[in-house]
This record gives sequence, structure tokens and C-alpha cells, in this order.
Amino acid sequence: MKRMLIFLFLIVALNETTVAQYIYPLSTYTSSGKKISLTNFDIKDTLLFLPLGNEELHVLNISDINNIKKISKYEEYEKRYGEKVFGNAYGIKVFGNRAYLSYGDLGLKILDISDPETLYSIGTYYRHQEVYCVEIFENFALLGFKNMGLEIVDFTDLANIEMVSRNNVKDFPVQNIQIFPPYIMISGSSRGLKTFKFLEPFTNFKQAEFPKDFVNEAPANKILVRASTGYVANDFRGLTVLNLNLPLYPHEVKEIKTNGKAMDLLIDRNYLYVACSKSIEVYDIREPEKPEKIFEHEDKDKKFHSIYIKGTTLFASFTQGKKEYGILVFQIE
Repeated sequence: MKRMLIFLFLIVALNETTVAQYIYPLSTYTSSGKKISLTNFDIKDTLLFLPLGNEELHVLNISDINNIKKISKYEEYEKRYGEKVFGNAYGIKVFGNRAYLSYGDLGLKILDISDPETLYSIGTYYRHQEVYCVEIFENFALLGFKNMGLEIVDFTDLANIEMVSRNNVKDFPVQNIQIFPPYIMISGSSRGLKTFKFLEPFTNFKQAEFPKDFVNEAPANKILVRASTGYVANDFRGLTVLNLNLPLYPHEVKEIKTNGKAMDLLIDRNYLYVACSKSIEVYDIREPEKPEKIFEHEDKDKKFHSIYIKGTTLFASFTQGKKEYGILVFQIE
């Protein structure tokens, strides 16, 4: 009997251990600049692509996380009415040897990154609206405008990138785009969430219906969807959990107060990571509608903006004060 009790105790202890997920800081990269605007960043192999708004796109070598170095930057301007107009590097997605850069007034830039020390543009699309974020689906780019909703372009021919569909919504500032065919959901800060459904095949992008929007009193900074559950980084409201079974009718089922404003989300296996203005929090989401916080790294001196996981390493962008920014690197245990 005693042996049986010990055996049961070990099983329980093992189960408790397997659900634990900890992060601890390993190194920090810091720099400074004026009017920094941190949104998302992306990683390919040993390169980190960091959009910085007015400070353009920087490329960091992260092969040695204890000695992260900037190796290049990308900036471009156009002459309009006799004046130079520079782009603002707001967001980026990297696939293969291409980077898809949301470049503000200069639209979408498709960059060749095969030589990370010399990035150059191989395709451009703009129509006098600031592109703030981008998602890629096959040979289509879904563009989130800073103040004008959603637009979809076909970049099969890089010399002639064409719009194939759009839902322009005045004063709707798209923060991020979630694709889960045949649905698309966009977050729009204080304008909440919008969901679109398209006729099959998905690549036709013909609007079929507009399910009810989701709006509450806090800005929707990011939406992530897994199966029928949505997670919203809901600014000062914290983490909001949505049931999307009605269908795609966002129904709030839970609100979790976070340590600071919830800014960004990331799902890795059965864990949800939340980047907040004062902390990075880890939740167990094996019960999708009942996230359970299992760890928190607090740093009141830093405002975290965006997170990315590569293997067992977590990268978090942050600002500190008015000019300092950087990347904090964590080990995941």
C-alpha cells in the first residue's frame, strides 16, 4: 500500500512538472533612436528583422545571443512634389529569401534578403494609404492599412502587383490579420474586431458574409485564433477569450487581468504567451477557454511590444524610456 501511494505521488508530481513552462532572461540587445515605433518582428535562421518605424528596418545577427549585432538596414524614399517621402517600417513577414515589409506611405515592399547585408526591393504596391501590417497566403498579400481596413493583392507578377479584393473601412486601423480559411479576422484597436468569410475556393476572395463585429471598451491590439477559440491582447483589459462557434460570432467567455497592458500574443504547443507593458506571461491552454497562468516574468522598467519563439528561445522586443529599445532573449524551460 505504501509503495502504491508513493507511486501515485510520483505520477501526480510528474504531471505537475510537465505542465510547467518557465522563461528566464539570457541576454539583452539595446540601442537608441528617435520616435521608435515597435510592432512585430520576424526571424529567419540567425537573422532578426526588426521594423522600427521612422528608424527603418534593421537586420540583426543573432547567431550569438550574447553578442547580437546590427549588420544592415533598409531604407528607401520617393520624390513626391519635389520632396523626399520616406517609408515607415511598421511590420514584416519573412518567407524564404523574401521579406514582405509594411512600409507606411510607400506601401508594401517585397525585399530580396538573400544577401542580408544588402537588401533591395523586387516588388512594390501602394495606393496612397499607409500599410501597417501584412499576412501572406500562397501568392497573395493581405494588407492592413493604418486607417482604411483590409486589401488583398496578388504578387504572382512582381512587376505588376494587382489588387484582387478589398474591404476598406474608414478609420479602421488594422493591427494584425488572422487567416484561417475561409475566414479572415482583423483587429482594429479601439474599433474592435471584424470577421470576413469568403466563398470557396478561398483564393477567389469574393466576400460572402459579414458576421457581427466584436467591440468593447479597450483596444484590440492582436487577435489569435486556434480552432474555435479566439484570444485577444485587449490592452488595459488584459487577455480576452472568445468563443467563435456561432459561427464566427465573437462571444466573450473570459477576461483575465494582465500585469500591464496586453500588447501581443503567441501560441506554442499548449502554451499561450502574452507580452504586456510590464511583463511576459505564460498560460496553459489545454482547456482552450480557460487559460491558466503558470508563469510571469515581470520587468517594470521595460514596455514589451512583440514576442517570437525560435526553438527553445523566446525573443521579446521592448522600449525603455523615450529613446531606448531592444531585444530581450529568454530560455524556455
